[in-house]
Amino acid sequence: MAGSIALTARAALQSGAGLVTQAVPDRIVETVAVLNPGVMTLPLAEDEYSRLTDAAYWQIAERFGRTTAWACGPGLGRSRWLQLLVRQLVEDAPLPGVIDADALNNLADAGGWPATSGGPRVLTPHPGEWARLSGVAASDTLGQQQAAITWAARHGIVIVLKGQHTLVTDGKTAYLNDTGTPAMASGGSGDVLTGMITALICQGLSPRDAAHLAVRAHGRAAQLAQHARKSRVVLAEQLVDYIDAALQESIAE
Repeated sequence: MAGSIALTARAALQSGAGLVTQAVPDRIVETVAVLNPGVMTLPLAEDEYSRLTDAAYWQIAERFGRTTAWACGPGLGRSRWLQLLVRQLVEDAPLPGVIDADALNNLADAGGWPATSGGPRVLTPHPGEWARLSGVAASDTLGQQQAAITWAARHGIVIVLKGQHTLVTDGKTAYLNDTGTPAMASGGSGDVLTGMITALICQGLSPRDAAHLAVRAHGRAAQLAQHARKSRVVLAEQLVDYIDAALQESIAE
């Protein structure tokens, strides 16, 4: 899904990442380039359905020396080869990584969270994705939150459990977000958050602090967009336009 990764890349740029590269199946390189003219592209090996194969890992790994952080998942799809690719990235990539959407689903399909020897990891599941990984039903909000805190402490990761009051935890601290609006409950909003977290890590924030600030600013951007547009719905691409103002406001607080 080219639109998902394009939203993530645009949000990363708008959040201050500077240089952003979209590593996507070769067949959609031109599509994502048109959607984001300011983003570089890296064409990756693909299968007959335009899904990345395990060979793509080595193409990505060649860029580690020129990269500050990475994100994986928006628009990715699910397959046996993608399970191997995501698992290898999570296990071995030496840089901070943000794992979202189908990257989480592929990990669940592959048997769950692996042991990692790479850099810090931030997981950004919605309740359905977290249910598949943790085994706690999406309807059990408190149970899911407790599982996130326990998992974060056990594995040394940061978890952003998205919802009406998004939880950010590193297992030692837990923060429930109080910004946002029902108007932002549209497709692509989570992709924007992934780009924001990744960009803030690129600027030197710890994964926990980057996640905390991004979640707060993400919700505030939606509030600003809704107020300015006087609309019941804030589309993901509209939310991006208010990231800068929301970040400045959130930092000032």
